[in-house]
Amino acid sequence: MSAPATLDSRGHLTAAGLATLAAAPMGRAPAELAAHVASCALCQERVLAGSVEPAGVRRERRQPPPAWRLWVTLAAILLALISMLTLMQRIR
Repeated sequence: MSAPATLDSRGHLTAAGLATLAAAPMGRAPAELAAHVASCALCQERVLAGSVEPAGVRRERRQPPPAWRLWVTLAAILLALISMLTLMQRIR
């Protein structure tokens, strides 16, 4: 398998393993790391996201948009729908 420094106790790539993979030229990654990433969905996600944080560390959640924005959007949609129905009524 791969060197102990590239995999953590759970069998996922460490920050060093991700850095090694990222530093390798396209198509020239170490075979062990490439094989692991090909079979591990979590490590694939971390590689694609460009993350070098250790496995198990959660990112901060984004705050949801304010409630007033939801209401303004719904009001705009409702106004557009009423306008469209009124226009269709006048076209007849």
